[in-house]
Amino acid sequence: MSQKTEQQKGKRRSASSTAFNARDLLVVVDFRQESHYALPRAFDLAKKFGSKLTLATCVYQNIVDIIPATSSLDWEAIRDEALAHYENELRKLATELCQQTFGSEMFERCLANIHYEVRWDKSFHHGLVELINNQHFDLIVKTAHHHNTLQKLFFTPTDWHLLRETKTNILFVKKGAWPSSTSIMGAINIEADDQHQKLNQEIVETTVKLASLCQSEAKILNVFPWPAIDLDKFKYLFDKKDQFLDIKNQHKNAVESYVKGYPELAGNVIIAEGLEPEETIPELIKSTYSDLLVMGCVGRSGVSGAVIGNTAEKILDKLDCEVLVLQ
Repeated sequence: MSQKTEQQKGKRRSASSTAFNARDLLVVVDFRQESHYALPRAFDLAKKFGSKLTLATCVYQNIVDIIPATSSLDWEAIRDEALAHYENELRKLATELCQQTFGSEMFERCLANIHYEVRWDKSFHHGLVELINNQHFDLIVKTAHHHNTLQKLFFTPTDWHLLRETKTNILFVKKGAWPSSTSIMGAINIEADDQHQKLNQEIVETTVKLASLCQSEAKILNVFPWPAIDLDKFKYLFDKKDQFLDIKNQHKNAVESYVKGYPELAGNVIIAEGLEPEETIPELIKSTYSDLLVMGCVGRSGVSGAVIGNTAEKILDKLDCEVLVLQ
């Protein structure tokens, strides 16, 4: 291998070391839910990355809204009592997980590296978004819960608010313990604009880095669309087979430009056809037994976002694996 090639690989490796940071983790704990899968996963990441952890939740007592002005009840005392109670609950969870993850030797050091945030807010997502946007976190770790179609359309879940209203990477955890042997899939979207190109590179670098840390297999996926046109009507313009191969080769060449210099990805690049990524990607995740999907999200808000949804949002509830969304 030439010296120039080694230098290029070195530069790429140097870039990948900063592609995914997890030094400062925010773990969302929703006490309205029974399961907190995000907690053990965040502690596992903290052990791998040496991260600082912040456990956060939002609480509110509706009784304060109906206390008459002449009442002897002190709403501030009610608030302070609720904040103290839930911070104590967070500390209990942290103490148990520190012992399980780090053992007795690192127990005290683990506890000392944990911070707690209990926000008083009527809206769970509003309190979280305000916290996230006012502080710096490398990664949000959150348990994902299934929502039915009506809830998505009319009552935007907290997951969607985090995707749309923050610019922090988010790991959505849908399972308990991470399998000891896992496959990590990075899905990239071949677009000409700079924003997608940057995201694609970050997805590839992050997929490889996480696979290395977790002793897992890294794979890169690209779904290319089959154009929705009437081939019979316009068959005199082109040959269907030739057009299909031409589109596939374009995507293959584009993907190969991103994975150059990563021997871990040799033979682990998948180019698949599918009109809708939100349908094709979950099928491929299942067929390849992948346990984590790394994907990018180009945020969109407003009415169009509420009705259509980003691809990341559409995919989230159709997967049985964890999802890392890079913003």
